[in-house]
Amino acid sequence: MLENLKSTWSALHPGQRRTILALAIILDALSGLLDGRGSLNLLDWIAAGGIPYDMVWLLQFLESICGSFFLIKILFDNVPESNARSLGIALSPLFLLGMVWLTLDFLFKGLADDATITIDLVSIGVGTLTWSSTYLAIAVGLTLTYKVQRYGNFAQSEFFMIGMYLSMVMVWTEHFFPLYDAPRDGTLVWSLLIWTVLGAFILTGFAGILIDRLVYRGFRERDASPQVMMIASLGIALILRAVIYLRFGAGRMMFEPDADWRVPSLRWDIPTNKLRFNIGDRSLAEVIDPTTGETVMQHITSTGGNKPLWETYDIANDCLT
Repeated sequence: MLENLKSTWSALHPGQRRTILALAIILDALSGLLDGRGSLNLLDWIAAGGIPYDMVWLLQFLESICGSFFLIKILFDNVPESNARSLGIALSPLFLLGMVWLTLDFLFKGLADDATITIDLVSIGVGTLTWSSTYLAIAVGLTLTYKVQRYGNFAQSEFFMIGMYLSMVMVWTEHFFPLYDAPRDGTLVWSLLIWTVLGAFILTGFAGILIDRLVYRGFRERDASPQVMMIASLGIALILRAVIYLRFGAGRMMFEPDADWRVPSLRWDIPTNKLRFNIGDRSLAEVIDPTTGETVMQHITSTGGNKPLWETYDIANDCLT
């Protein structure tokens, strides 16, 4: 019988054998997390409980995630080129997120506990756009400087910083400060913003030319390597940060070209519903307030006496515990 199993196993395609191993790893981890019947639980039993329980489920969680990465590696290594393979590679991040969620769900069910993950889609979207645009600007700057000057200028963010603080300095001058300090009148004044943007743009360009003549030109005349130029740009970045810190401090400074920019009625309000994922034990138990002894109401859309896997709600209208 063992010989038949061995011959059958040897006859399988390498991708099939690796897939079976990956699925076995995942099933072993999930079984251990849910029912305590995994290989690590057996090892803990042989060790007479000598392995801390937290270490057991942490290793089982890691085992499940490693098995998921193993499946994706099989997709890269053993699946021939096709549209299905390309689609699978494109969807692999979603597969990993799903496996993380499934592993956490099994973990909390095994612990007879529950957890909730709340996601604000608008907040995540705004944060994603903000940080992605920031890193995109940095990437574009590094690409341009590397293409033109053959080295990455690590001080480019500090040049952005110079432009921002030059705008603050301009609004503090005698010419622009009356506009900056004017009281609210319900009308947005764009002239100060336009002048500060243009002035900061031009002055930052002059600062870049000055630093290039004082620092980088000497290195170029000596045929310095790109590594030396990058280290020099890092030194420039540290110097500019220190100078700004000494003059303006580390506190936050809000650039307001007009007082009416802070009027609440001019604020953009984007309505949103929050998305909540319920992980682990989703049964609806009776919740009692320990102070009054009264039942606490839960506003949860459910069927069969269980919380749903996921739900949407409006925090302004829904009552949640």
